[in-house]
Amino acid sequence: MKHPVKQLIHHYTYDMKLKTKLVISHTLLILLPTAVLSGFLFMRIYGIVIENRIRSEQALSIQTVSSIENLIAHVSHAAGAIANTITVQDTFHVPKEQAGQMRISPSRLTSLYHLVDSTKNRSLVTAVKIYYDDSIYGDLTQYNKPESPLFTPVSSVSSSHWYDRFSAGKYNRFLCPEQYLTQKELESDGKLAYMIRIPYQAPDGRSLQKEQASAYIALYLSSESFDSILRNNTSATDEASYIINDQDLIVSSTDLALASKYFVPHAQLEQRIGRAENFSLVSFLEGSAYGAYFPIPDTDLYMVSIIPAAHITYAGQSMLIYFGGIYLFFAAAALFFAFYLSNSIANRIIAVALQMEKVRTGRPQPMNISDTGCDEIGILTDTYNYMTGEISSLMDRQRNTSEELRMAEFRALQAQVNPHFLYNTLDMINWLAHTGRSQEVTEAIQTLSRFYKLTLSRRELINPIAKELEHARLYVKLQNMRYENRVDFVIDVSEELYEYTIPKLTFQPIIENAFLHGIMAKEEKRGSILLTGWRSGNDIEFIISDDGAGISPKRLDDLLNDVAEGDKSNSAIRPVAPGHIGLYNTNLRLKSLYGSQYGLRFTSRLGEGTEVTIRIPARHIAEAPSVL
Repeated sequence: MKHPVKQLIHHYTYDMKLKTKLVISHTLLILLPTAVLSGFLFMRIYGIVIENRIRSEQALSIQTVSSIENLIAHVSHAAGAIANTITVQDTFHVPKEQAGQMRISPSRLTSLYHLVDSTKNRSLVTAVKIYYDDSIYGDLTQYNKPESPLFTPVSSVSSSHWYDRFSAGKYNRFLCPEQYLTQKELESDGKLAYMIRIPYQAPDGRSLQKEQASAYIALYLSSESFDSILRNNTSATDEASYIINDQDLIVSSTDLALASKYFVPHAQLEQRIGRAENFSLVSFLEGSAYGAYFPIPDTDLYMVSIIPAAHITYAGQSMLIYFGGIYLFFAAAALFFAFYLSNSIANRIIAVALQMEKVRTGRPQPMNISDTGCDEIGILTDTYNYMTGEISSLMDRQRNTSEELRMAEFRALQAQVNPHFLYNTLDMINWLAHTGRSQEVTEAIQTLSRFYKLTLSRRELINPIAKELEHARLYVKLQNMRYENRVDFVIDVSEELYEYTIPKLTFQPIIENAFLHGIMAKEEKRGSILLTGWRSGNDIEFIISDDGAGISPKRLDDLLNDVAEGDKSNSAIRPVAPGHIGLYNTNLRLKSLYGSQYGLRFTSRLGEGTEVTIRIPARHIAEAPSVL
């Protein structure tokens, strides 16, 4: 069994229709290389588009981080400005033993409040507080303005998370998320706070960083300032940008729900995303997304930016659709041209092939094409037309030669019949003359003259059935003159058949055989011969029957064999069993003229008689070829 690939190649090479083969080959030659090249180019361009989009998002995120850094730096500077005022330094950055001994002068207090008021900005800094160590200091709330209290005992916020972190001595300043603030701070001051720790001073002038702070400067901030920076620097509505600290607390976000959806813990940032400030593909429960994180300098904060992969790949997909549309357009145009070219080639070759295939059912005919072209197919068409003309001319010559040969064979066969009959007839006349029956001799000669006049009066080899029947009557009359009217001859043929044609000397040899080898072979040498005829479709059938001695099975087999061999023989002259030459020649003449389906059939029963069936095509005199 052949390998499937070999079978496919064999089918394509030898069995597939030419038009289909050309269309497939053109399609593969056009689409396969262009598809591979287009796919390669698309992947390269797609990669460039994705890379450019990521770079754009990366630049935007860096710009956002810079804005946040500037915002925090501004707040830090404002808080530092307050912390570094003479009033704050002289009041809080002192040894613990001196704390609370100095009173704040009204002028310094006014200057401090003026700075605080200028720092406040409801869009960013919503409140400023100084939390003092009320375990050391006296009541500083006496310096507060009713409309803007500045000094607050630290004991009131000692339960806050930011206080605990400062107490741990790890930070001197940091940005506090709302989770670090007390409920009171959230309600009255702000959602975020920037805190600065003011330590006590050692006797030698050093700051006591690990000791309890003397005061904390708190600038409370509006979270909207940070949120707006994040929102204004996002490129997609479902992009999640948020700021977290090292405690995994969200300081700010574009959308808290999206931030929760795409939340990456601080400890897993490097593991899941990779290097800082570089976007990479990250898997989430909701699907893949491109993520990056950016440290905010001088803080424990990170900005995390998560963009759904669809937004990054959208430009590439749009390009794919655009590029694919252009490719499909040109591919369709190329396929149309390939199909047109394939049809142009295949149709011309198929036309020649179909025209050549008609040779199976008839003679070749030239192609009726005015412009065959100058290419190889045109040369093939011209050559075919030339070959057709030559073959047609050769067939005409062969047909004429065959017809001439057929007529020569027919005349040769007839020449064999005529001497045979003439010999028998002259033998009869000679016998009559010897017996002195001059009147009968005269009648016999007149009858014979009429007989040969019918046979030789025209050059044609075909007679009307009427004349052939008359010819048969004359023959039987001559034979009855010889045999003293021992045979009754009856003709039962419809007159409508008289105008149809039959080869000359068709009935006579059969009647002669019935006369001599049938009736004369009987002991009483008397009998009858019946000739009947009728139309059978497009044919005419005659039956010549006698009630003679019949033919023995062996002789009938010999006769049938001679007839059968005559069907196969291409020669007009061949050895034939004695007594069969007339029947053999008649059968051969009929088949030579009309074809193998016509001729003689024999049936006989010994002692009862013989029946010969003659079958010829029904051809009217008007249809008979003049050459006959």
